[in-house]
Amino acid sequence: MVGRTGAPNRDARTRCRRAPAIGVGANHRGSGYAGEVPRSEGRLGRLLLLAAVVSALASCMAAEAPSFDPTGPCAVDGKAPGVYPELEARLPTTYRGEAPAMVDSGRNCSAEALGPLAEIGFQEVRFAGATWTFGAERALVLAVFNTSGLEVADVAEFYEQSARTTPRMEILEEVEPTIAGRRGWRLDAKRVERLQTVVAWPAADSDVVNVVVSNDLPETRIQEAIDAFGDR
Repeated sequence: MVGRTGAPNRDARTRCRRAPAIGVGANHRGSGYAGEVPRSEGRLGRLLLLAAVVSALASCMAAEAPSFDPTGPCAVDGKAPGVYPELEARLPTTYRGEAPAMVDSGRNCSAEALGPLAEIGFQEVRFAGATWTFGAERALVLAVFNTSGLEVADVAEFYEQSARTTPRMEILEEVEPTIAGRRGWRLDAKRVERLQTVVAWPAADSDVVNVVVSNDLPETRIQEAIDAFGDR
């Protein structure tokens, strides 16, 4: 069953909590969208694991399993190119004129992979991600997450909790920017001197959340990544 079952009242949960800002240039922690945001080895948080640097792209990089079957009830976590073409079609096909080094999709349903999403009632989350690498540990992932009832606050909860439990990860700031006319969420962090950023906002269609995860990229490049989604 996709989505959540018996989830607690959404108003009873903290939505997009803000961490105290440490100021411009302060350390961040994380590796999802900005290099390494929430790193979480078995969770939806193997998210990125870009060359062992970006490790948290919201489940976008769940480990492949030989018995992974993308149809029917979800029995194991898994991902591979072309698994969910309709989700992959939601991803930008180029960034700064270049095609991604990798595009794949999959789904997670284990409590370990879903992490805090399982705690609030989600039983399965599907995802698709496109990855770009630029050398010197600089990397970018553009992703989408989908399941019934999924909202930005849920994705934010996942990344924030992962970031807070990652060793040597320092959260700099959380804000709620408006992207394409929709209220989103952004986490800036730093880990081992690598700046990392995660940005999430609602897609044009319900139950889908767009995500940008960058590692050691400047602000202009992060904004270009957000803009690559257009009105999707």
